[in-house]
Amino acid sequence: VSEVPQGARTDTPRQRAELAGSMIRRGLSPQEVLLPADLLRPGDHGFLAAVLRPGMRATTIGVDAVSGTAGLIWPGDHVDVLLTQVTDDLTLPASHRASAETVLPDVRVIAIDQQLMEGATGSSTDLGATHTVTLEVTEEQAERLALAARLGHLSLVVRAADAPPDTRGDRPVTTWGGDVSPALNQGRTAGRVMRL
Repeated sequence: VSEVPQGARTDTPRQRAELAGSMIRRGLSPQEVLLPADLLRPGDHGFLAAVLRPGMRATTIGVDAVSGTAGLIWPGDHVDVLLTQVTDDLTLPASHRASAETVLPDVRVIAIDQQLMEGATGSSTDLGATHTVTLEVTEEQAERLALAARLGHLSLVVRAADAPPDTRGDRPVTTWGGDVSPALNQGRTAGRVMRL
């Protein structure tokens, strides 16, 4: 009988379930024994970096139940990041005091709070409302997202699984308040200010 290496486990359905979400650190040969040192588990140091594609970055944004799509986003989903802004600048027409635009189209979600993949969590995950979403972005997208978070309110929009890649490029299309509410395009009456 061959000697079982220290740390090896018996192949059972329960043991396989405990491996859910883990990554293997090195290539394995067929029938090779899988040891604890060969695994990188969600919550382990370096797991997030191992999930990123080459040259990509991970950046996290704060969300609430509404802007985070009520907890219906999962790691692996692709989303658009929307920025909405409202200004009190009375020199602008009412129709241009509120705006929305897609600042990042088609980015991959890699973590929700500390949940790095569906069904696999890191340590101390709060099962309540979502507070943060971590996205896989380029260096330039990370800078755009950091600036957008300072400018206004960020929201996430889930893309269909079979959605084609975004073709607009880096030029955001702005939707103004007047595009949504025709009433904002009406002439401003002296002494009345409409606030959104």
